[in-house]
Amino acid sequence: MSWRLVKLNDLEIFVHPFFLLFIFLWILAGLPIQTLFLFVLVLGHELTHMLVAKFYGIKIFKIELFPFGGVGYLAKPLEMNPVKEFMVAGAGPIFNLLMLIILWNYKTGNYGPPVFFDSSLVSFLLKANFFLFFFNLLPGLPLDGGRLLRASLSTRVGLYKATEIAASCGKWLGVFLVILGILLSYFDYLNLSLSLMGIFLYYAAGREQQSAVYVFLRYLLRKEKMLKRYKVIKSEQLVAMESTTVLEVLKRFKPTRYHQVIVLNQACRVLELLSESQILEAALKKGMDIPLRGLLRK
Repeated sequence: MSWRLVKLNDLEIFVHPFFLLFIFLWILAGLPIQTLFLFVLVLGHELTHMLVAKFYGIKIFKIELFPFGGVGYLAKPLEMNPVKEFMVAGAGPIFNLLMLIILWNYKTGNYGPPVFFDSSLVSFLLKANFFLFFFNLLPGLPLDGGRLLRASLSTRVGLYKATEIAASCGKWLGVFLVILGILLSYFDYLNLSLSLMGIFLYYAAGREQQSAVYVFLRYLLRKEKMLKRYKVIKSEQLVAMESTTVLEVLKRFKPTRYHQVIVLNQACRVLELLSESQILEAALKKGMDIPLRGLLRK
């Protein structure tokens, strides 16, 4: 749905129609200069994500700008390493926090008498950075706060479950913002932009939820490659009944661990030990709804 704005070497920057609609509302309100600076702040927020990802050796080949920030598309999935995902996700809000501190010191005269910007523009930029910092830390996908939440949960409940929780939180946040924007529009119609962001947030969270299984399979495939490359990684055992589906088992898999699943019959007797690779192969060939008994040797 997005339109390409510019291409810089191997990096493409796209603008989502929701962002253009958001900008149109602000221009309509007579705030063209503020809108330009807001666009620069959103772009700077996303470029900071890109720089931190590059520090970890991960290439971002596409940036898509939204009203609340943006999304960077990575050559390698960050979900494999919760620490890296946490650091990259936190970089954007930190950019806005630093800008907030710099602007506050500028406004209060700590750098000398303000010269370049009038006080109303500086006040707007302070509010904009505070909003981008606070809003992006809300715990719901696809916001940075949702990625921080997923990174924090994935080592305990598994990547799939962590993604489902963070995406569900994003949907509820979207509903809340729609209602809040409608209520606050009584005081200022520009508050309807909150409702606009709420609608988009609900849509984007739903998209994250729907793609969770594909992201998860990609992550599992990369983990198998990581095992072959490094030869040794930490393992973890799970115990499951033979009637348990492959999907239910996959949801329990955690990043940075290679799993073995002990399959039990109804009498809780051990039937077989399945490796993570066997379960992943079955998921790709036979589907995720097949019970574990369908994977056992006859």
